Amino acid sequence: MKEKELILGLSEKQILVFLLEFIVVSTIFLGVWYYIGKFYQGVVFFFAKHILLALDYTPLQISAVNLSGAYMANFNLVPLVALAIATPRLAMKRRIEMLAIGISLLFLLHVLDLVAHFPMYFHGSGIAQFVVYSIGVGGVALPFIIWAVFVFLFSKRYTH
Repeated sequence: MKEKELILGLSEKQILVFLLEFIVVSTIFLGVWYYIGKFYQGVVFFFAKHILLALDYTPLQISAVNLSGAYMANFNLVPLVALAIATPRLAMKRRIEMLAIGISLLFLLHVLDLVAHFPMYFHGSGIAQFVVYSIGVGGVALPFIIWAVFVFLFSKRYTH
């Protein structure tokens, strides 16, 4: 008897394998992220610093913000990479496109998040606080939204 196809044309067993692979890849990449995340955060801070200087924040104000360990706040790259690797029946070209677009979007989000903290902390800006809190919540969902767009909306075009 043929198994019923559910999501992505996968059987229950295939979905379970996908979820287990996603968990394993996420765990491995999270361990790797612990070591490489600080370099990524350095790039985020480099761009944010130039934006902050253009917004007339002083080097003293910028240096007053302690970013040690902040790279763990950008861990939402972990599930995006894991989903790109673990998703079955997704062509390599589409995986690369998902990562290129997804990492770029998350990078912009991370820079915006860092920049928005400054008017929130230094000026008590309610708009900046809304942006920071929205990114805090939305940033967790964004890797899954990016994945869903690539897999479900483009499923006919983006599979083998």
